[in-house]
Amino acid sequence: MTDDARTATPDARPLPESPSLDWLKKEAKRRLTDLRKTESDAQLSDAQLSVAREYGFSSWRALKAHIDSLAIDGQLVAASRSGNVNALRALLDEYPDRVQARSGEYRWTLLHIAARHGQLAAVSELIERGADVNAREEGDNTYPMHWAAAAAHLDVVRRLADAGGDVVGHGDDHALEVIGWTSCWDEANDAAHRAVADFLVSRGAKHHVFSAIGLNLEDVLRRIVAEDPLALGSRLSRNENNQTPLQFAVTRNRRRMVELLVELGADPLGVDGWGMPVASYAQSVEIDRSVMQAIHRLTVAEVDSADRGRRQVNGGLLDLVASIAVRDWKTTDRLLRDNPHIVATPGALQLMAKRGDVDGVRWLLDHGADPSARWAHWDSEVTPLHLAILADHPGVAGLLLERGADPRVRDTKHDSDAIGWAKFFRRREIEKMLQARSDVPRSGS
Repeated sequence: MTDDARTATPDARPLPESPSLDWLKKEAKRRLTDLRKTESDAQLSDAQLSVAREYGFSSWRALKAHIDSLAIDGQLVAASRSGNVNALRALLDEYPDRVQARSGEYRWTLLHIAARHGQLAAVSELIERGADVNAREEGDNTYPMHWAAAAAHLDVVRRLADAGGDVVGHGDDHALEVIGWTSCWDEANDAAHRAVADFLVSRGAKHHVFSAIGLNLEDVLRRIVAEDPLALGSRLSRNENNQTPLQFAVTRNRRRMVELLVELGADPLGVDGWGMPVASYAQSVEIDRSVMQAIHRLTVAEVDSADRGRRQVNGGLLDLVASIAVRDWKTTDRLLRDNPHIVATPGALQLMAKRGDVDGVRWLLDHGADPSARWAHWDSEVTPLHLAILADHPGVAGLLLERGADPRVRDTKHDSDAIGWAKFFRRREIEKMLQARSDVPRSGS
């Protein structure tokens, strides 16, 4: 942190010599006492902001970061992050025991910081001075190598491995190992991260089902499942709602991997740790088409069984969604005839709205689905309009509004209406659509 965070106030007070975080906290408490003499409802955050501005900083966070950087560990962290090897070397010459210094809430080592930011020279300097390449931080329980791999810093990963770094990295909080950290995050770039994965494999690491999906490695995925069919039942950690491989492939928009997983026998009806099905992850009509087809085959088999037994079809939400998705209107009509309340039960319209299926949404509305009903979408109850906004489907949003969806209904987690969601997710087209209506609150949410 530099003085760039300071505001342009000529009357800003200079900081005392060698300010500490302890001094800063006491200063904020004193200021709060003063403020409450005239403002009885003043909060600590008000006092913190007042102190920060008095010393020429735009925020408490900026002031705190500046003071922290003035401390020895703060300077070491800054040098490790920026790759300023000269500063790092000078500090460690004077304070050699601080090579094992840790920083932040999760107590990252200097090596974690340098590795995450791809600072090869700083990584080498720290290693040469005795930094532990296999030290774990206290948040995700990761090595520095996990973070270098996640950011596709192949040179850093190689340097850490050459120094004895564990290329497997079992035991991280996401249960992905190092190879998963280079292949399973949203920001993964296939070419750069695949190079890191190839290197890890060359040093003894092994792909798992999620790394194969993340990097679109069809042959690797086939081999993993051939060697261990139970891999199809693997789960991501609780941090990712214990997603199945099929759900993960949908989330990562890996259509070919979705098709392959279904082909290899993945359960299309599998649910995550919250009990949510694969369909709840889809934000387009194409991404899980093979899943919908697999579910529909089960639905058709149930219809045939019902006919043979001269009984009603035992159909549920996913039977209806899949039949609509594959445009089998005969089966959807049969499901509705034998289960008159199936359309009125919330869920189908939300899933169709999220996947952007305009024709499917229209069919459900034509058959009595409530366009304003809320449904449990993980930890929040939302309307179809909320999910059309989330997945950015203006066509669906327009149809829902045309058919009476109430844009004033709020979700139960964020207490936000439709325009609040449109603003938050920056869905400009839908936001304009909502602003043109007289029944939308002007202030949003």
